[in-house]
Amino acid sequence: MPPHPSQADGLRASYATLGTAPLSEDVLAAAVFGAKGMAPSDPRCLRIELEPLAGAGLSEVWQGDGRMRIGTAGPIRYVEDGRHLAGWIDLEEAGFHGLDEAAEAAYLGLLQFHATTPYRHVWRIWSFVTGINEGVGDDERYKQFCLGRARAFAAVHATLPGIGYPAATAVGKPTGPRSLQICWLAGRDPGVEIETPRQLAAYRYPRRYGPAAPSFSRAMLVPGLLLVSGTASIVGHESVHPGDTIAQLHETLDNIDALLKSAGEVAARPVPRLSPESLLKVYLRHAADAAPVVQQLHARLGEQLPLVILAADICRDELLLEIEAVVPA
Repeated sequence: MPPHPSQADGLRASYATLGTAPLSEDVLAAAVFGAKGMAPSDPRCLRIELEPLAGAGLSEVWQGDGRMRIGTAGPIRYVEDGRHLAGWIDLEEAGFHGLDEAAEAAYLGLLQFHATTPYRHVWRIWSFVTGINEGVGDDERYKQFCLGRARAFAAVHATLPGIGYPAATAVGKPTGPRSLQICWLAGRDPGVEIETPRQLAAYRYPRRYGPAAPSFSRAMLVPGLLLVSGTASIVGHESVHPGDTIAQLHETLDNIDALLKSAGEVAARPVPRLSPESLLKVYLRHAADAAPVVQQLHARLGEQLPLVILAADICRDELLLEIEAVVPA
């Protein structure tokens, strides 16, 4: 097993070099980054079309409890172990009248699917959107994605009001065909949504950010793990430090520190911290910023923290990076 996994009562996450050797039986899912990342021919492997700028050759491996079972439900592919489930959907936008319809179909499908399974609690979702910043005003593609996602949650909340907002990341694929790639983690046990006083809850953003607010929580506390959403240089609801990648980096880390403190207060136990047992993933708009970002991360967090940086577009034009984390809690 790779060193320094983040662990939660049988659920473990690590960065590892896969090669072409068969995956072990306890692997729930493996996210392989970029076009050249090596991976075995295994349905549990999911290729993420974002090129690595740091951590090349590493894949994100989630291990669960014992032997895995693989299944499908319409466009959904999933792997489950009796306690946890990893799922994914890939939709070509050409089959829909716009990104909003594709997002609504994908999210409605996954939420309705989980309402009928033992894995009722969706913990963490990743969405990868081609050309996320294209379009003007309410027609901007990220805003259209948020609109479709919000419609799906509204439809589900009408019949299942206990469904909350999972932790989430939504970033842009800079190139490639118009497609929407969504993957997620769910479990039998409920998670606890975590917010921070530094930032307004995303689902309460004002109308200026689009026809529907983003439908996610800042983090999700699950047994043994804190799953930190994609976090950016936003204070309250406004972007800060436009044009300054390093200032945005430190503001983002301050936001994550505040989330860790909030999680400790909610759990009534010591505050979790970023450490070599955590995982950190940075989505970075400009490849030229990778080296100084790595330098600053090492200076602030130490060189042992497992790290991957991926080339991606961020949900707002003025934002230059976004960071997510998996933290033992």
